[in-house]
Amino acid sequence: MKNFKWHVAVLAFIFTLGIATGVVLLRQRQMIEAPLLKRIGELEHVRQVRLEEDGEKVIIVTLEYVSNLQETYRQLHTVITEMLGEENYRLELVDARNTTLEDAYFAVHLELYEGEQRGNFVAAGAAINTKLAVLDLDHYRFAVDGKYLYLQLKKGDAWLYEIVERQNGRAGEHA
Repeated sequence: MKNFKWHVAVLAFIFTLGIATGVVLLRQRQMIEAPLLKRIGELEHVRQVRLEEDGEKVIIVTLEYVSNLQETYRQLHTVITEMLGEENYRLELVDARNTTLEDAYFAVHLELYEGEQRGNFVAAGAAINTKLAVLDLDHYRFAVDGKYLYLQLKKGDAWLYEIVERQNGRAGEHA
């Protein structure tokens, strides 16, 4: 043991660990990430898809205009969950918004979030429809399911998608 060269052993260990880590990451990319991106890219209305790492997998999907955002969002989650399981990921949508649509969104965002907090979706939907009806938009839709509130707006060649995750709390509850 006197002549054992510890620095060589440590360097060899670090080198081996680096190669093993690289192989695992490459294998993960080939077996999971590339097929996931390919499968999402084949979905209707998907223009572009990319994957980033930010402590979790962030799947960024650029969509064309869709007539039913709720259905498209569910379809994306279904594909991702089939490929990744319940692994920690975040889905982000890229739309083609402009200032006119952002102004329309800000005109109704309070109703959107109040509806989410209070659970009064009928009243929120009526208020949103009333405000958006006078803004000369080509199309708008407000929808709700068990997990999200969906708002989509379209005017000309621009469209805006906003998805609000439901907290499933009841009015008056405090943490």
